[in-house]
Amino acid sequence: MPFTRYLYKLKKEIGFSHNFLALIAMISMFIDHAALMLIKNGKLYGYNSSLYENAILLPEANGWLILYTVMRMIGRISFPIFAFLIVEGFRKAGNLFKYLMRLLLLAIVSEIPYDLMVFNEVFTIRSLAIQNVIFTYIVGLLMLISVRYVHTILPALTILPVALAGMITHFLKTDYALEGILLMYIFYIFRNDLNLKCVFTIIITILMSYENYHGAAVLSIFFIYFYDGRKGDFDFRQFRYLFYPVHMLGLYFIVFFSNFQK
Repeated sequence: MPFTRYLYKLKKEIGFSHNFLALIAMISMFIDHAALMLIKNGKLYGYNSSLYENAILLPEANGWLILYTVMRMIGRISFPIFAFLIVEGFRKAGNLFKYLMRLLLLAIVSEIPYDLMVFNEVFTIRSLAIQNVIFTYIVGLLMLISVRYVHTILPALTILPVALAGMITHFLKTDYALEGILLMYIFYIFRNDLNLKCVFTIIITILMSYENYHGAAVLSIFFIYFYDGRKGDFDFRQFRYLFYPVHMLGLYFIVFFSNFQK
């Protein structure tokens, strides 16, 4: 088909690398968290429900709310891209144990910055309501290891690790939970079929629209489609690991000190 040939040619010309996708996902995540922290929790006093309810009624709040929505929509791009890159890391990792341990350490280190950002508290009962997204990736990786093993024994049973992983993320209340597990599974089982991978990714990201702007996650398919498998010319893996907890802490302290001075 002419259109298919055109897309194939375009993919060869554009060719997004692993590191480029990681950079896009990081920028998207930062924009998302900046909207949450600087606009909702900062400008509109989101940590104080009574002040927030009053603030959003003011005429000048309309512009901030529109900007907030647009930034959160941009932020939806990050999760599917990160999930895709985690699966690529699983496929290419030389030592899966070390890969899992790095993610586990990152998840533990990031939990306090995440709780501060979301709840304005280091740890309370409310903090048990949701855990940072790295825990979802860890459960997803364990699921993929199980899927690969079960597939060698009885392929029809590979759905069992997926169901179990979905239940675990639901029980632990990790960010994105079942949607994240399904995306990682789709990225893995259709790793050699780009068209099916994109179709099912579109379906799942649309189903993630339990809030109006979450459907914007479907835009991530553009970057995933044009991924060319290269690592990229620049490597900032260590920075990527540090970026997640550090940027959350940085945004939190900006809001904390700005509100403290008011």
